Amino acid sequence: MRFWTLFALAAAMALPAALPARAAQAPDHPLTRDALLAVLKSDQVWCSGWRDNDQSCEDIAFIDMLPDDKVRQISRYRMSADPNLEMVVRETVNIEGDELCSTFRFGDLDIIVLMDDQPAPVEQAAPILAILAQSMAHLEGKKSCEGYVRDEATGDLKAHVTLDGEAAPEFDSIYRLIKPDTRILLRPMFQNEPESTPV
Repeated sequence: MRFWTLFALAAAMALPAALPARAAQAPDHPLTRDALLAVLKSDQVWCSGWRDNDQSCEDIAFIDMLPDDKVRQISRYRMSADPNLEMVVRETVNIEGDELCSTFRFGDLDIIVLMDDQPAPVEQAAPILAILAQSMAHLEGKKSCEGYVRDEATGDLKAHVTLDGEAAPEFDSIYRLIKPDTRILLRPMFQNEPESTPV
């Protein structure tokens, strides 16, 4: 479910490519629309990049179903550990057939920058958002869709992304669905260190 948000952040901040080798090994049977709806209604946290040894995620998303085939997702990313900088992004995407789709508009994203778990002062958050907006300007108006297949061995969902109808395997992801009361750690994106923060 990091979907447009991660795609935008990856483009803006040069994140590593997300698991293209694994994507090639995905099962042959994609989730149907009914199966996708069941997952969306299951009240689970979508964890990308699950790591068993410390029960950590690269990012997480919380899902709310809305009327008219819309889904609100609130995604959380830990950008760095020192300073403890996080980003919370709220966005609305559409259910189109058996995929989640959105046309990117930076102005439609509700982004909050957190410093030590508190909203960062405007003078600190504004430059971050300005750089993000400038870096993503070339994505304005592009449509991204994410379809899913379930890994029968692990239960994980493997997501395949298209951008304006063309496959974008560099942004494919693997999600573990986790119960909301599970203790989850968020790994920093931009520091190669073991420190994580509980969610």
